[in-house]
Amino acid sequence: MAKKKNENKRKRLKSLVLLLLLTVLLLSTSTYAWFTSNKSVSIAPIDVHIAAASGLQISSDATVWKTMLTTNDITTGYSGHKNMLSAELTPVSTTGALDSGYLKFFKGEVKGYSTLDGALALTATATPAEAAPTTERPNGEFVSFDIFLKVDEGQDIYLERGSGVTNQTSKTPKYLEYAARYAFVIEGSTTATDTVANMQSLVAASTKTNADMIIEPNYDAHTDTAVTNAATYYQQTITAATSGQNPVDYVGVKAAITDPIILKNTNPGCTGTGCGTVSSTYFEAVPSANLKKTNVAYSDPTNSNYSYYGKGATDYDLVKVFTLPAGVTKVRVYMWIEGQDLDCENNASGAYLTFNLGLALRRDDNG
Repeated sequence: MAKKKNENKRKRLKSLVLLLLLTVLLLSTSTYAWFTSNKSVSIAPIDVHIAAASGLQISSDATVWKTMLTTNDITTGYSGHKNMLSAELTPVSTTGALDSGYLKFFKGEVKGYSTLDGALALTATATPAEAAPTTERPNGEFVSFDIFLKVDEGQDIYLERGSGVTNQTSKTPKYLEYAARYAFVIEGSTTATDTVANMQSLVAASTKTNADMIIEPNYDAHTDTAVTNAATYYQQTITAATSGQNPVDYVGVKAAITDPIILKNTNPGCTGTGCGTVSSTYFEAVPSANLKKTNVAYSDPTNSNYSYYGKGATDYDLVKVFTLPAGVTKVRVYMWIEGQDLDCENNASGAYLTFNLGLALRRDDNG
């Protein structure tokens, strides 16, 4: 027994943890979500901390390698970086599709149209390209930034226990965390002896079509308002609960929508009267291989019931997000509120959210 405990301790000591803490403050004035006019919501300065144990090195510029990065490291970046810590945040949608190595996002607007008998319908426009280097994106709708990871040998990387999105302690719950997402895009890898310029210029090949992994935290929780909206707009039955529910399928926006589409025809779960076929021209599901859904307990490092969809509530398995080869890998991290999520609704505005991301080399907490 003592030998096994020692082995488990050694494994834990070898576990490499990358912790990213992002605190987002959504002000309660003039904030609207997907179901209305999508006015912008302001966010506070972003607080980012990235830490790692021995064996994994992190850098924001592929020059200075550390065991911890701060917000200043992310905003400083490197010459020509495209890190975007938005001054405004609005719900957006993506299928995970890439354009020159960057996620394609679309900003939707829902309102009633007289031409559709007053029915609520969705239009969408592409968000500005991630082109101009900037440390603050006044018209941005999401957060994105580059990090560089260095390992001495190839390693599978897993989403650490405690990763997820939660409401800030002491703040009134709004449950917008039920609609949050984050994603990883591996821009490329090279040897540790390559030039810094080559490391910084890594961008995913044009043949790469999707993000390497999208994480949907809190898939098993829904609000009362989301239940009502699901029934009203999609004729879809879901159950309100803080945890333990089945996931609700959604499709992301894949192209600009100029002619309004009635909400019932934007969700694959709608099967009742008035529901039509969801257009494959404008909507598409995130490929299952690129999407993992973690439960509410996964966001809580003290909860023993953490899991992800497809695993038992106490299975203890961690989500594998990607594999790092030996050398240096450039990874772009994204964080956003998914407008197509049923829990992205008006009553969720005014939320105070915390994003926690941790990457580890160990597979589970059982050693």
